[in-house]
This record gives sequence, structure tokens and C-alpha cells, in this order.
Amino acid sequence: MSSSSTSPHPKPLDAQNTKHVVLGNLLFKTWYQSIYPEDLVASDTDRLYVCRWCFRYSCDGAAYRKHTRVCEHRTTPPGTKVYDDAGYSVWEVDGEEYKLFAQNLSLFSKLFVDHKSVFFDVVSFLFYILVFTDPNNPDNYSILGYFSKEKLSWDPNNLACILIFPPYQHKQLGKLLMGVSYKLSAWEKDAALIGGPERPLSEMGKKSYVRFWEERIARYLLLDKHGEDSGDGVLVKQQQKISKSSSKKRSHPQKSMSVQEIGLATGMLTDDVVTALTSMGVVEPTTNKKRKKASSSEEDTTAEDRSVSVRKSKVMEWVRSRRVALQDPVREEGFLGGWALSDLNGVRSVESEEDE
Repeated sequence: MSSSSTSPHPKPLDAQNTKHVVLGNLLFKTWYQSIYPEDLVASDTDRLYVCRWCFRYSCDGAAYRKHTRVCEHRTTPPGTKVYDDAGYSVWEVDGEEYKLFAQNLSLFSKLFVDHKSVFFDVVSFLFYILVFTDPNNPDNYSILGYFSKEKLSWDPNNLACILIFPPYQHKQLGKLLMGVSYKLSAWEKDAALIGGPERPLSEMGKKSYVRFWEERIARYLLLDKHGEDSGDGVLVKQQQKISKSSSKKRSHPQKSMSVQEIGLATGMLTDDVVTALTSMGVVEPTTNKKRKKASSSEEDTTAEDRSVSVRKSKVMEWVRSRRVALQDPVREEGFLGGWALSDLNGVRSVESEEDE
């Protein structure tokens, strides 16, 4: 599977085999072609009925309605709930244990994803479905989207494919799923995983992730571990180094850090950290005075001497101009079961480790 944007721009396909889908009580257009079996879904199908709980599909409206009355997942999603907050929950679904569900979900999502390679061989993937539950009726829920993840990835990938279904896009739900993917990878049993989405990213996928990384970096730089504003220091990067340093004209605290350390703190690859800072437009050149005093006959400044600065006031200006909320879209208190924390410092309970 390949990473995809939560809101890709659809491109018409001449061979598109399904024009519209009915998901629950919603009717909307498809964007791309999927590979539903031709003996079940004809090439000229105008309307495909899809169960909103198990994604079983049918071209027959009567058969679809009959199924929804007896669907085994009509009151409870498959899998195990790993996150729950403010009506939104995330459920972990093992592709091996719920093979048919995972295959149907993959076929449905291909209608809105421009590139994707896995449809039926789902046993090596975990699927994390995003669910919203009606506060007035706990048995009434809707699946809004999902992300998938390989159980064993040789690359630093914490996510294979991500999609928010079209009716639910532009509601910041993609950021919620991205945040959950980073939290889960950071808390894996053996060691923290520094990673990101599977590459290559689609055009819109890259746009979504860059914005997510920007906000994640801004949150880290502007807030201390207690979630309080930590002042207007100067961040100085010297090759792979970043320092929160003070100016001679100001009395701001100084704290030195490396790009790798920021990556460790945020669970991000160093390249993604640099991408975020550069995209934000908050990087400023800095002169290395010690090197400047050296003999002019020496070679040009080496990589170790090159440095840039990032002032926190510029980061805050970026946040305000884009009306970015510094609050993390994911609450650590919302994680459940084996992912629940014994405290807010990222220490997992002994029972949780044994349960795994």
C-alpha cells in the first residue's frame, strides 16, 4: 500500500467501474477505479451499495438492506479499541484475523486512492479504523477512515496508507490519525520507532504530511513538557545541531539540541524535521564569528561550521498567521489497553507490557 492524502484531487478514469457508492445513508461519487470482481460488480455499475460497518458490497439494493439488518459488526467494530476521546475512537484490526473485512475495506478505499498495491494479501497488515459513536446511542457508530501499517517493516514506516472517506474530509480527522500513528510507533514494545509514512507520497499526501510535521515541530518548539509557553529564545542549528540560545540584547534562556534529538522527541525522521522547518520559512542564516576570525587563507566554512537560527517568535508568527492550534490533536489519556499509559511521562504500565 502507498500513502495517500486524506483529500486527494480526483482524476477521471475512462475505465472507472463504479460511478457512485452508497455508504450507510450517504451517496457520493467515486474518484478512481477499484478491482471489484467483475462477476459481482459490472463495469457499467452506476451505484454500489457498501455496508458502513463491514464494507461488504452489493449492486442489489434489496440484498444490501437485508445484510445491514444482520451484519455482525452493526453494533461493535471489529478488532480492539486502542484510543477513545470525545466520541472518536481508533480500533486496531488485524488483517489476518479479520481478513474479509480488511479486503473489503481495501477495495472500497481504492475508489478514493490513486495508487495502492495491496488488496487481498492483507494478513501482514494492521488496520486502524477511525470511528465516531453517536453520544445518544452507543450502538450507533460510523467508520470515518483508517490507516494501515505493516506488522513488520524493514523501512522506517509507521504508516502504509491513510484515507478519510470523502464525506468526512476537511474536519482535521487526518491529523488525528497521523498523530495516533506516531504515538503508537513511539510506544512500541522493543524500542521507539523513528519513522514516517511509506514513500513515495502522493502530491496531496506530501502536502498533508508537511503541514502535520510543521504543526508537530511548532508544538514542540513553542511548548515545554507541561504544555506551557517557554518564552522567545533563539533556536540555532549548527549542521545537525539546534540550540535555544540567548541574544546579547535579550535575556532568553539557552538550550541546545540536535535535529536528531528533535526527531527523537517527536518521533520524526531528521529529514522530515528539516523539511518542516524549511517549509515554515522560519530559518535564518547565522554567522559563525569564531570561524570568521580564522585565517582567510583557510578553505571555505565546513559543514560543521554552517549554522542557521530559528527564533521562536518567528515560529509563533507562523502559528498565528495560519491559525494553528498548538493543542495536540491526540490526547495520551485517550489510549486504552496495552497502549494506556501509567502516567503522562510516556511510561507504560507493567501489566500492559505483560499483556502483549
